[in-house]
Amino acid sequence: MNWKLTAVIALATAALTACGTEIGDCSGAAIRQGISVDVDPAYAPKVGSARLSACWNGSCQHSALEFYPSTAGKSSSCPSGGPDTACAARMAPTGGLHSFADLRELPAGPVEVTLTLIDPAGAGLGAHQVVVTPKVRYPAGPECGGGTPQGGLFVSPDGTVSERQ
Repeated sequence: MNWKLTAVIALATAALTACGTEIGDCSGAAIRQGISVDVDPAYAPKVGSARLSACWNGSCQHSALEFYPSTAGKSSSCPSGGPDTACAARMAPTGGLHSFADLRELPAGPVEVTLTLIDPAGAGLGAHQVVVTPKVRYPAGPECGGGTPQGGLFVSPDGTVSERQ
């Protein structure tokens, strides 16, 4: 084999190997910009949909929210047999609900949010005003960039709405 061709192959392999490590660490994943809403399982049967208005710097964005059943990981029993025995987990419904309002240009600062909950028959359950302070979240850590402001609301068992911590 020609020594020049061998050198080019070795250099290309080294470059690809070095890039591969960085690409693996910063996968290019993204985070949606906006505000999530979680409804406690005790209040969820009363909620069918919602409207969210978010205002900052003199302008507002509005979203119609559709809710979906929330799930959480639930462990299954582990067979005995030692430290290298595999255990299992599965997703199970919690009884709660969740939704997300995509909001372009959402700042990482105080936002005035009005959440209007609507029952399954279409009647209003009331409007709740809350100040939310979205925080910048990173899909693969701050060193990879791609930070996006995201905030959250929580509807408690009695229907009170607060910023999710």
